[in-house]
Amino acid sequence: MLASGRGWWECSLTLPPIVGETAVNSWRAFMASARGAANDFRIPVNEIAQSSSTATPLVNGSGQVGRSLNTDGWPISTTVLKAGQFLTINNQLLQLTADVVSNGTGQAVISFEPSIRTSPSDNTAIEYKNPYALMYFVEDPGYSVEPGLVYSMSFSLRESF
Repeated sequence: MLASGRGWWECSLTLPPIVGETAVNSWRAFMASARGAANDFRIPVNEIAQSSSTATPLVNGSGQVGRSLNTDGWPISTTVLKAGQFLTINNQLLQLTADVVSNGTGQAVISFEPSIRTSPSDNTAIEYKNPYALMYFVEDPGYSVEPGLVYSMSFSLRESF
């Protein structure tokens, strides 16, 4: 997944070959239910959780905009996430530009790119374990079939907002 430089995320996905009619049905159903660019869906950033913490961090204060947010609810006095990792707030994917280091009361300032598009409310949840991007198909998805019912699928996606 990569940032477009314009404040949103884009990606191209190519699935490994899918063999058999039964194996491809769930993908075809997913493509049909997305109705091209009409419906949004979540694309996970990582295959595994990027943290094992049980903390429930929240936005600390309303009216915040820009490329950093005050937060609380983190484990106390520790580096909780590293620069380069991701967060999702209000369905917006954000990449950390600095380590997230909490103070003695579990508060931390998070710095990220791109800029937050909509100011989150106080106590908005921060998805840090399994961040995702809310995406849509840039063009209607399709697939090809080779002999032996071997299906190939590729998608171009863009962040929805």
